Amino acid sequence: MLILFRQLRHQKRLFSTWTDTFDKYLIGAEPPVKDQHSKLLAKRNLIYNIEIQDVKPGYVSEYLSNAEKVLPDIHADNDIPVELYGQFHVQLGQLDRIYTIWRHSDGYSAVDKTLLQLNQIKGYGKFLEEQGKLLRKREQQLCYEFAFWPQYDDYYDGGIFELRSYSLKAGCLYEWANAWSKAVNLREKDAVMGLCSQIGDMYTVHHIWRYTDLEHRKTERDMSWQSGEWADLVIKTVPMIKNLQVNIMQPSIYSPLR
Repeated sequence: MLILFRQLRHQKRLFSTWTDTFDKYLIGAEPPVKDQHSKLLAKRNLIYNIEIQDVKPGYVSEYLSNAEKVLPDIHADNDIPVELYGQFHVQLGQLDRIYTIWRHSDGYSAVDKTLLQLNQIKGYGKFLEEQGKLLRKREQQLCYEFAFWPQYDDYYDGGIFELRSYSLKAGCLYEWANAWSKAVNLREKDAVMGLCSQIGDMYTVHHIWRYTDLEHRKTERDMSWQSGEWADLVIKTVPMIKNLQVNIMQPSIYSPLR
């Protein structure tokens, strides 16, 4: 009986070690500095809902025109705990794609309330149905905003926006955040937003930058790469990336961020 007990205890330890290793691989958990990572990774009360809509060719204008009749009213309704942060259509990159970004300031409880209240709006279901006929594909991601990302308050400067969407290897998010918490400060004036997905396509990170035009983008990026510190930090993150998509976008005329 004693031998059997020791064998069971040994197997339990092995299973515990295996599950700890699996968790670390899956989410990149590092328990000794859990609180520090939490503060580094996310502004916990802010949830961003990114809607990615691939419109049928030739229907982008109609899709945006229909959305203009509905989305600003949702944004202005104080009873719905959500605000339209920005809406953009791709000009260079994945053409006929629209990104609509909503912001919830009261965490997941606000997301739950928003879903319930939108379903109660007269005609909203019909609106979604009609918009769906214009789409080839759509998806959503619920994201946290990186806690280290600078606050961007310059909402009405115009120009273009660059969205860089990274698919990371599992377990790399903390290392990514640690490197970019230093790198983004070197280009703070161009940095709009940094997000990491929590629901939807996992291990996805979005960085949004704003420029006057493409020539300004080239100038800013060239200057950054001349900085040894920027180059060292960014090069460290390259092995963490599985895939990168870059889109140049214009805001819709009713986008609060434009």
